[in-house]
Amino acid sequence: MLRFAFWIVLFAMLLGGCGGDEAEPTTTTAAPTTTTIVTGGESPLEAVTTWFDGLAIGRYAIVDDVVVTDQFVLVLAVESYSVELYDDLAATGVSPSVSRTFWESFVAGVRGFTGADITEVDVQGEERFDAYGRAFAEVEAMSPRGDITIVTIQDADGRWYVDLLATFGPSFAPLFNLWVDRLPPGQGGPLESLSTQMSSLQVARDRVISLSDQQARQELDALLERLAA
Repeated sequence: MLRFAFWIVLFAMLLGGCGGDEAEPTTTTAAPTTTTIVTGGESPLEAVTTWFDGLAIGRYAIVDDVVVTDQFVLVLAVESYSVELYDDLAATGVSPSVSRTFWESFVAGVRGFTGADITEVDVQGEERFDAYGRAFAEVEAMSPRGDITIVTIQDADGRWYVDLLATFGPSFAPLFNLWVDRLPPGQGGPLESLSTQMSSLQVARDRVISLSDQQARQELDALLERLAA
């Protein structure tokens, strides 16, 4: 699956009626019920707390529901640079087995790189901001190994989601740059999907500028230039 050295490093800087005997028999038909799956969080803090809690107890379906789905598909497909894998995930969704493998490796990567366990992360507070036509928030968390910042984004319905690209974009940008360059003619699905995430990538770029990470900024600038072309 994903090589976590590309992106876990950011963590170091940083889930019926009855009738009587004489009554005519009656039939009560229950009204059809529908189940509405609620995803995301009512606030940035809730979304990130749900994300960490889901990771801590291995409830990966919950974890999937509080991240941006299109971003998750891109992240899963990028290391193989496979358009076929991307198309399959985009069309059929992320299977529970693929999700479990990814998030279990993610949790292990956090532990291996930072020395902190997901269960040791304590979500502290949020700071909302608008950028590039979207509403974002930075959610601060603490672990025994240092502070962590997770970026969230609000959708059109007012729900908040963990923004994987705004949070981990500096580590993913080199992979996406190579993928865009290798896309066969007429296979622009990943490119189109990445283009819809430009606001998140721009936030990632702004964050590395504030951290004075020149290499990450160069990779993100190069990716944004490719997407704008």
